[in-house]
Amino acid sequence: MANIVSCRKKSRSGLVEEDEVGISRKEDRISLLHESLQCHILSFLTTQESVRTSAFSSAWRHLWKYFPRFRLCSFDIPNDEVGVDVIDKYFMNFQSESCLHEFDLCIYSEHTKKDASLYESCLGKLIKRKIQRFKVEWFRDMAISLSSLPVCETLVSLKLLGVKLNDFGSLSFPCLKIMNLRYVTFPEPLVLDTPRLEELILRSCEFEFKSFKIISMSSSVKLDLDVDFALKHYDLSERNIIYNFFNKFSHAKNMTLSMETLEVNIYYLHHMNPLPKFHDLTRLCASMSLNTSAEILPFVLESCPNLKHLNLELVKSYTEEDAEVDTSFPSKLPSCLVSSLECVEIISDITEEARERKVVRYFLDNATKLKKLVLRLYVYGEKPHNFGLLKQQFDSPRRSGFCHFEVLPMV
Repeated sequence: MANIVSCRKKSRSGLVEEDEVGISRKEDRISLLHESLQCHILSFLTTQESVRTSAFSSAWRHLWKYFPRFRLCSFDIPNDEVGVDVIDKYFMNFQSESCLHEFDLCIYSEHTKKDASLYESCLGKLIKRKIQRFKVEWFRDMAISLSSLPVCETLVSLKLLGVKLNDFGSLSFPCLKIMNLRYVTFPEPLVLDTPRLEELILRSCEFEFKSFKIISMSSSVKLDLDVDFALKHYDLSERNIIYNFFNKFSHAKNMTLSMETLEVNIYYLHHMNPLPKFHDLTRLCASMSLNTSAEILPFVLESCPNLKHLNLELVKSYTEEDAEVDTSFPSKLPSCLVSSLECVEIISDITEEARERKVVRYFLDNATKLKKLVLRLYVYGEKPHNFGLLKQQFDSPRRSGFCHFEVLPMV
């Protein structure tokens, strides 16, 4: 009690005020935090916000200079000049080149002068940085050019959107595990050496497929492909281009194929059998037209003899030509339906033609090892649907006695 009274008397004298448990109310508690915890707090802030924390306390004054992550979004800056100035000043004051692990730049078209050349020059200065994760998202009509991509042994993740790569005959990333490229324009030719690559995403990219080569990648690489081969003649030479491209990924275990990849590029050449065998593929996600599924689905499954999990999105097409498409499945069964397929999840509209019912029956009637089939149907508006009744319409005796079948709404 005497100590408490003594503390209160000191506060009347203008000294540091304390409460009844003897803790200073003006004490810099932030400075008492461990440095790793301080950095964790900064990780939730933008780069500009993390710099402003230098005013919090003496312990935080220079902490941002050692923070391993740089993030900048155009929504946080008035124009491109300010954005480039932020980048230049940040790296000018940054204490250690080896500390910067992540660079993240996201530029939209709003509130800027749309001058890509300003960023191109400052991004070129990053080549000496030992960056682990490099990300540039450029949401503008004209792509930003990268003439000095940070090629370094430490790069683990590369994510680019709306970027044009210049003067790169080859790219070598010995530690790269994730390559996510969307709306990226490649030079010609391009050779990739990525021995540890585990995930590759190619979506709406522009490159010459004949000159696109991958020397090495992980044997268990995960693929997400949305590519347009820009077919012109639909002849044997184009068939070989498609075959050689997919043959690079013949050891993949997990693959996602967009509807454009399947319908625009493969469907018109399926009679030439353009796909190689994916003997290691166990999981496939694919989107395709509901109207052409009877032709293309068996063809795709035939290339995946050991497939275990299939996620299938069926898209309804409303063209007049589709009304004349033959929806009967071939009698010859892909080998995966007989020997390996265990789980199927189908997403589809509810259609009056009940074409999705034929797809469901195709699996229930033929898949001998099937353990689970889930049909998720889109529900539009307020029209009520009896999913129990729908299940009865789809269901019937199943080839696999262990198969669990469900029909669920997907709003």
